[in-house]
Amino acid sequence: MGFVANTCSYTPYQVAGDKGPANREGLLKGLTRGRLTPIDVDLGHDNSTGFAVFDDPLDTEFTEEKVFFDPLVLFCLRIDKLTVPPSTLRLHVRSRVNAVLTATGRARMPRTERDEIAEQVRGELLRRALPTISAYEVVWDTSTGRVRLYSSSQTVNEDFATRFRDDIGVGLTPMNTVGILETHFKPDDMEKVYRLVPSTFVAVNPGAGLHEGDDQ
Repeated sequence: MGFVANTCSYTPYQVAGDKGPANREGLLKGLTRGRLTPIDVDLGHDNSTGFAVFDDPLDTEFTEEKVFFDPLVLFCLRIDKLTVPPSTLRLHVRSRVNAVLTATGRARMPRTERDEIAEQVRGELLRRALPTISAYEVVWDTSTGRVRLYSSSQTVNEDFATRFRDDIGVGLTPMNTVGILETHFKPDDMEKVYRLVPSTFVAVNPGAGLHEGDDQ
């Protein structure tokens, strides 16, 4: 967790509209609505994403005492993922295929049947696996309306911004060059900005290129 360990960069956002949540009860309901749920392997899922408590990602029960530290609002985005090592999957699939061939007295198996067995075995192994848990802290400063997500991953940030909008009901503007420009320029003006030719600006050292004996 980047904020606690102080080892990870963060991505800043500006909230749309008011600087803070409309009301505490509404925010708690939004966090609860968007909290992490168990991975449903039966539906073919191998991952799950949602909100969790800031200093205990295993906790998804939100209360005022866990979330509000005026002027800060704290929680985290948690991502769980189930994986089966390829080598482990191959061994179990081979064993299952051999068992089916022996039971049916066949020497070979169609590719489609083998693929079905592989998917069935993978699902069984996923149900027995423990998920890998990743947690990314969220710090919302209600005095400035700034939100920090302690992750620089584009995928994580896109998922976070979508969940923040859909579950909490607040839009976010990235505090990068494009995000800042979009808050100050109209669409037509932004189109002109996008058409600008990229340039590299290099600071000039007044003494560069001068050698002993040269005029200064």
